[in-house]
Amino acid sequence: MDFNSIDWDAMWREEAKFSSRKSISEKEIWDKRADSYDRRNNGSETPDKLDKEDYVSKMLDRIALEPEWTVLDIGSGPGTLTIPLARKAKNVTALDVSPAMLAKLQNKAASQGIRNIRYINSSWQDAFAKKQVGIHDVVVASRSLMTDDIKEALSNIIAVTGKAAYLTFPVIHLPFDWEVYRVIGRRGKKHPPYIYAYNLLYQMGIQANVEILCSKVTVRFANVEEALEVLQRRNDPFNDAEIAKLKEFLEMKFAGLKGSSVFTHEGKSKWALIWWRKDDQEQ
Repeated sequence: MDFNSIDWDAMWREEAKFSSRKSISEKEIWDKRADSYDRRNNGSETPDKLDKEDYVSKMLDRIALEPEWTVLDIGSGPGTLTIPLARKAKNVTALDVSPAMLAKLQNKAASQGIRNIRYINSSWQDAFAKKQVGIHDVVVASRSLMTDDIKEALSNIIAVTGKAAYLTFPVIHLPFDWEVYRVIGRRGKKHPPYIYAYNLLYQMGIQANVEILCSKVTVRFANVEEALEVLQRRNDPFNDAEIAKLKEFLEMKFAGLKGSSVFTHEGKSKWALIWWRKDDQEQ
């Protein structure tokens, strides 16, 4: 079989049917998560506070940037990467579908005297269709490309990449959730394999690099109710039998706490970093 005859985009679309949540819009999902994301990432934009085993630290170590370069951060969220990148670059465009996420980012930037960030409140699809986004030296899409239409996303990213692009895709996203899935008898949330995107890029003329980033992930819950609420918010709805199993599992975890009222779980996430430099593609 000829490699170029394989429809990697169709394979991605088929897998994506099992990972995307159709019940509410992306905007609503991310607006609801803005507070928790901001709390979780509080301090991550300050280099001297970063844990070297943290995902953000590893990403910043790998994104090559010069002071005169511009950056496009697709799915910027509350500024996890935007803020530290803005300190290094000429300017950064923060693109996010959630106004609540961008509000967190704007407040954080203002409090730190950062004025070189442009904000676009839009989905990436609309932003590219309306030509709100032009060429940037560096394009970053960190944990933000879980879309049905990966070919369109990659085509747009290629078109606006001036020097380099850095994209990440989940391999194992939330290790505690995977433990929960095993307990309740549910399959782990399935994401389209990153290799589909990598192979599609090759078909599109991009010879990219791949690195698996293993990073420490810590989750903390004050009580069983909070754990249930958080797990339910980021997963497809649990049925009654699953909730019963989950409560029993969480109660056992909390019962095993020694000298602490907060349950803490540390695990390892895995993300596939796909990146390329435009100069490397030119013959």
